[in-house]
Amino acid sequence: MSVDSTIQDKGAGSSKRPNRKRTTGFPVVPLSEAVQVLRKAGKYGFDHTLASFASAMGHTSTNSGAFRQRLAAFRDWGLITGRGDTVTMTEVARVLAVSTDEGEVRQALQEAFHNCQVFNGLYEQMAKGEPIDRDGLGAQAVLKLGVAPGKRQTFVKSFMDSVETAQRAKIDGQGNVILLEFERGDDVDDGYPSDQEPTILEPEESPATPTGRAPHREPSGSLAPTIRQSWPITGGEIIFEVRSEEALPATVFGDLGEVVTKLEALSASLNVPDDSGAIEEGGEE
Repeated sequence: MSVDSTIQDKGAGSSKRPNRKRTTGFPVVPLSEAVQVLRKAGKYGFDHTLASFASAMGHTSTNSGAFRQRLAAFRDWGLITGRGDTVTMTEVARVLAVSTDEGEVRQALQEAFHNCQVFNGLYEQMAKGEPIDRDGLGAQAVLKLGVAPGKRQTFVKSFMDSVETAQRAKIDGQGNVILLEFERGDDVDDGYPSDQEPTILEPEESPATPTGRAPHREPSGSLAPTIRQSWPITGGEIIFEVRSEEALPATVFGDLGEVVTKLEALSASLNVPDDSGAIEEGGEE
């Protein structure tokens, strides 16, 4: 394993603004809150104007950035379709809006969670049955999924609420999330190909070696980064990398989160403009 933290200076006298960095989006509306909105709107049918759906969400305008972010979250969950001034609930959303059958609702919640590629992908990657604290969860979101550091807490809050609502996790007395093993017989397969899951950096596998020969291990400098995070600064960038032949245990992500926090503070002290933040996709901007 090797750890590399570097600062690259792209010209000491440069006054260029740092490039904007695209980061991973996620639904800012937790699944439990989305269900409440669907049940409120569902009293008046499954097809709505943009204005009426905004009202069900508690918004008075359809032009605000906050509304657009929240509306995108419903698309992330696979709960609405439609363009322009029309919002139509999907079949999953209709079940959540009106059904009183517990089994039917449970299956719909799990399908909605599965629709969210970022949250479902993180659930699949993380260890089951072990307490994971909020700092460790946030570090995984930033370091492995590419969530903007400034959105870490929003991500953690939405993920923990949603994975518990989908009955794939429980929250213990210390506020840690414990992911549950999901019985394959109850799982929902909606046809998403595996190549649509979130991209997560992992060490490259070595080619198969002939029987009886030990696998060749490349020098640490040639390993693919397990974790890579960068911060733009005026005239350069800060890069933090961890290269490892083995998957990192979940227990180290709390410590890695502290390193990230300190590097964020360092980048701020190196005159990163406040408006040079990330451009978010999906439910977060």
